[in-house]
Amino acid sequence: MGPNLQAWYNVVLMVAHVHLTNQRYRFVWRLHQNGLFSVNSMYRALLGVQALPYNNLIWKLKLPLKIKVFMWYLYKGVILTKDNLARRQWQGDTKCCFCSSEESIQHLLFDCHYAKFMWRIVQVSFNLNPLNSVHNLFTSWLEGLNRKMKSQILVGASAI
Repeated sequence: MGPNLQAWYNVVLMVAHVHLTNQRYRFVWRLHQNGLFSVNSMYRALLGVQALPYNNLIWKLKLPLKIKVFMWYLYKGVILTKDNLARRQWQGDTKCCFCSSEESIQHLLFDCHYAKFMWRIVQVSFNLNPLNSVHNLFTSWLEGLNRKMKSQILVGASAI
């Protein structure tokens, strides 16, 4: 799957759960503190100069540093799963050790039946919406939770 197709899936995931009503809406640009769009804020975000708001979530929580670093690697997509290792000329088997599918971050953390089972337990325990991607984890899925709950869920995610 190419990066453009993955980016498209991420966009679809962001808008799939949007529910429109007849009430007035207010648009908020999260890349600027005042909530208003500016070309400069978009330019800085595209260049990576300005971190997106949910990137900072990881560093503000009271978690052990190794969990923060793991979650940062997860967000950036650089965890050394078998598909990432194969891109670095690793010669080992790229199959998931749990179900024999191709191992990737998406598969290992969300699509494998063991991961789905674990996330379902978290979902039911905390009365959360279903989780299906790393992007979803760091954006809409954690919204509305208090800081302690976010910490507990991210610690659990790193344990999975």
